[in-house]
Amino acid sequence: MRRMLPIIAGLVLASGAGLDADRASAQQVADPAACTSFDWPLLREQAWFEAPSLPRLDSGATLSAEMPGAVLALKPIAEADLPFVPSRQPNPGTFGGSLRIPPVVMPGLYQVTLSDNAWIDVSQDGTTTRKPVASTMRPGCPGVSKSVRFQFGTTPILIVVSGAKSDSIKISVSPAE
Repeated sequence: MRRMLPIIAGLVLASGAGLDADRASAQQVADPAACTSFDWPLLREQAWFEAPSLPRLDSGATLSAEMPGAVLALKPIAEADLPFVPSRQPNPGTFGGSLRIPPVVMPGLYQVTLSDNAWIDVSQDGTTTRKPVASTMRPGCPGVSKSVRFQFGTTPILIVVSGAKSDSIKISVSPAE
């Protein structure tokens, strides 16, 4: 039995360390302080995403100017029927979808923000992907994962979301603050 005590003590310590690791991992996953460490403020988008009245849109739908954001329904990437090929190859087993945005009244810097990690492509001619001006992504902010800024002109906008891990994602499109 004396030989077993160090082994039992080691197992107890190891299981406690595992609990601490699980707690640390949970803190990394949901760290409200992370919401203020993005490269630009996203608290507005976080509030939109938490609203119980956030509309749900099917892939290919139009996000009207009156809606700051929506829950975008996604499809398995093989069935997503995207309007143009994403600039980054999505992993098998992920989800994708598209969103149309009417022409903006004021051209300028806009940001596309997502609740979860996924790839964002934007086109204003239906085929050519616009290069982002900037992006910010922080793990641990509940409800907001990343935001990408693009320069928008006054033509209709197509947004393709790909590589998402679930069949829906919250998305907002708004002028940069």
